[in-house]
Amino acid sequence: MKDKKIVYILGILAFIFGVLLFYSLYRNTVSEKQRIAKESELDSIYTQLDSISIELGNKIITISQLGGEIDTLLAIKEKIENEKIEFRKKAYSQINRLQSKVDGYKELLLAQDEEIIKLKKINEELYKENFVQKEEISKLNSEITTINSSKSELENKVNLASKLSLNTVSVYGISRSGKEVLNSFRNRQTTKIKIEIEISENEVAPIEVKNIMIRIIKPDNNVLFDISKGSGSFKFNKREIFYTTKKEILYNKKSQKLTFEYLKNIEFKSGEYKVEIYTENYMMGKSKFIIK
Repeated sequence: MKDKKIVYILGILAFIFGVLLFYSLYRNTVSEKQRIAKESELDSIYTQLDSISIELGNKIITISQLGGEIDTLLAIKEKIENEKIEFRKKAYSQINRLQSKVDGYKELLLAQDEEIIKLKKINEELYKENFVQKEEISKLNSEITTINSSKSELENKVNLASKLSLNTVSVYGISRSGKEVLNSFRNRQTTKIKIEIEISENEVAPIEVKNIMIRIIKPDNNVLFDISKGSGSFKFNKREIFYTTKKEILYNKKSQKLTFEYLKNIEFKSGEYKVEIYTENYMMGKSKFIIK
């Protein structure tokens, strides 16, 4: 009887132990499933947070390229990165709070999409305005170039028209007795050379003082030159050339007659002599004579 009672008690204890063991195993199984579920949820939230950080970084680059304000977004991205570092350390009880933040960040991304669309529209409008302005500037530059070209062409025509020219050039050999021989004369009978020119009337030319230079060029291509008789030099075509004699006149748009004389100081060589008449930086006219 006593043995049966012991067996009965042991049976009850074994049953209770079995129930407790089953309950413990059940709780462990449930807890493990919950742990796995929570870890999975945490991984999902972390992945979303990481994805949001990457996408926000791309939008920051886009907004910066479009000229938008990015300082606030950079601060938010830095905050997300810090939360990613601390994320794994947080307790499971914070899942709901983090999920709420994730939802908030998603709304932020949507808002930046709208900002990007707005900025793109503004940039498109600016591009169109710049394109129109560039076309107008190009057209204006073309017109300015045409005007400058026309102005330059007109200035060239005015400069050309304002140049003085000669109606006549006459060269005489004058003897001791005062006899004048035109264009061809003997050396022995000649004491000086006289050159008469008539400057043409020119209404376009300005009223101003002009230097008229005469160059008498010998048959050997050297210029008759005597500094004591007023010979000198002047610039022509970027080089220094000599003149035989010159006069300074006031040109008043009217025709003028001028006389130049060169007193013989050496024997003239026989041959053909050239006469060139210059003013400023151009030749007004030319002639020639012969000494026998």
